[in-house]
Amino acid sequence: MNSRGFLIIFIIVAFVVLAMLPPIIMKLFPPADLLMRLILTVMIFATVRGHLGSNALTIIISAVLIYLLVIKHPYITASLYVFFYVLLLFNFLSVIVWGLGTRVGHHS
Repeated sequence: MNSRGFLIIFIIVAFVVLAMLPPIIMKLFPPADLLMRLILTVMIFATVRGHLGSNALTIIISAVLIYLLVIKHPYITASLYVFFYVLLLFNFLSVIVWGLGTRVGHHS
């Protein structure tokens, strides 16, 4: 197997393990479960409030989303949150590395 194929398989396995990690930690450690639910609740409310402003519709939509995402399906939501947060982190770091690569070492 060539190294590029091995790297892609390694990245896919790492993402699957990363997606399975939050539910396992939330099941084993109840304080982590409570903390993750609190983080998700604040994140949902802040996002809805940022888009709609402070009114009654914000509270209604936040309540429905919090019920569906935090109370009914917390493990799926936590996995997706951590997964997309890590992807965002990698993307952010790749932009920094690209920016440094275009600026460092090039003297005009």
